[in-house]
Amino acid sequence: MVTFYRTRKCNNCAAIQETLEELCLAHETVVLESPDDLPEELAETGRPPILVDGPDVICGSANIVAHLEKLERFKELWYKFQSDVCYCDEDESLD
Repeated sequence: MVTFYRTRKCNNCAAIQETLEELCLAHETVVLESPDDLPEELAETGRPPILVDGPDVICGSANIVAHLEKLERFKELWYKFQSDVCYCDEDESLD
């Protein structure tokens, strides 16, 4: 699952959050009262906005947008090449 850390006063965060919702990604948005309220494990990474996607920690609006664009391209390829094949037993009659 993706976790998005943002502050209330972040200018680009609403657009990032909207993109997360449009991509239908399972995500959690954590709104911080202060940039200093980051969890201890993220305190050294920088200031919000921060996106945590598995082992990847992406800092800054531009980097987060680039990461989401990469995920969007992957999602498009996934839908393009997924299979809708129906498997049938050759011996069964199709009446």
